[in-house]
Amino acid sequence: MHILCSTWQGWNPTDRGRCWSVPKTGDYAAWIDKNIISGYCQEKGVLAHLDMLHEAGMIEFSSTGTPRLKRYLHANPGQLPNDIWTDIPPVSSRSKEAKKYPTQKPLKLLERIIKASSSEGDLILDPFCGCTTALVIAYRLERKWVGIDLSPLAVKLVNDRIIEARGPIFGGAIALDEPPILTDLGDIPNYRTHRHRLYGKQEGICAGCDTHFPFRVMEVDHKLPRSKGGTDHEDNLQLLCSSCNREKGGRTMAEWKASQV
Repeated sequence: MHILCSTWQGWNPTDRGRCWSVPKTGDYAAWIDKNIISGYCQEKGVLAHLDMLHEAGMIEFSSTGTPRLKRYLHANPGQLPNDIWTDIPPVSSRSKEAKKYPTQKPLKLLERIIKASSSEGDLILDPFCGCTTALVIAYRLERKWVGIDLSPLAVKLVNDRIIEARGPIFGGAIALDEPPILTDLGDIPNYRTHRHRLYGKQEGICAGCDTHFPFRVMEVDHKLPRSKGGTDHEDNLQLLCSSCNREKGGRTMAEWKASQV
């Protein structure tokens, strides 16, 4: 007991009703022995432990001269999180990240999930991407990403938030509104030859404004533009009135519809 309460570096713990306590056994002592002070665990004396820790720079002194042991975070493997997370609050209406989307999840939540379940370069698929929180985090963490959603509002939010994350100079996402088309079907005839067939299929109704027009007013359009990988396959074609076709321009149908929201 006398040794435990001896003066060290001019400081005696008995002045405050305490005694010396240094890591002599356990995980932290083993980590010190392995990484900082070789032979630390073999030493028996408390004051000798204090000297060894002090020489290794593992003891710091407060403004009042009280010695304190440094503890390194990476020396403790920590505890695995359980399946109930209460440390990440939901997105409030006043939050800077709020997009007024009813099922929006916090960025920190998706960041934790994606970090724990993937590595850089992996592909993240969110089949109900909504307001694109998962895609934004996937981009920030240098993952590839694909999102799926039927809502035109979701398409608009994806585009807006990706531009926000990447910067306007790099542009937004490419929105596809048709599944990939087989490319091993041989020579595909010129898309303009489908005009009569499409007019009958659509019953003369423009796919953009849902208005009936005479045949001469209708123009063949690519749902997914060729500039973005679309083909002349008949499933990628539709009829738009000349006005809608000009307004749509080089955008996909999903992007154009989203711009109308």
